[in-house]
Amino acid sequence: MARQDVFPPVSLAKPQVTEARDDAAVRVLIVDDDVSSRLILAAMLSPAGYRITFASSASEVRQRLALIDPDVIVCDLVMEDMCGDEFFRWLKAHARWHVVPIVAITQLDDPVVRADLLQAGADSVLGKPCDAHELRAQIGAALRISRKFRQFAGSSPE
Repeated sequence: MARQDVFPPVSLAKPQVTEARDDAAVRVLIVDDDVSSRLILAAMLSPAGYRITFASSASEVRQRLALIDPDVIVCDLVMEDMCGDEFFRWLKAHARWHVVPIVAITQLDDPVVRADLLQAGADSVLGKPCDAHELRAQIGAALRISRKFRQFAGSSPE
């Protein structure tokens, strides 16, 4: 049986800005090559009522980004086709994605690695495994900063 394309062709143009959403409608893209880790992160975020989308690689993220505009990206450092810091640089180099906050998650407990991730475009870095309360708090802080930036820049938060 031939596999059909899961993703229909879509325009990559920036969608129209809409009214501000409450946190219950926040879209979170979780990127991790390990399915168990993705499910654990989703379970940690479920009390906040976020709408979750998964991706397991940078190439899969590109497919997802053609379909959705996430409000925040939670991303593991290690992916099968690109390192997290390369991926963060790629995101921040694109006008459509440069203001989307990134919460990086890594098993590497090294201040140099954490600093490199922040310099590459991560807005915060958490150790893996991370605490659910801290993860939700980091996402909340990233969203507040993003909304303030968008208001300051003259566009409405999505």
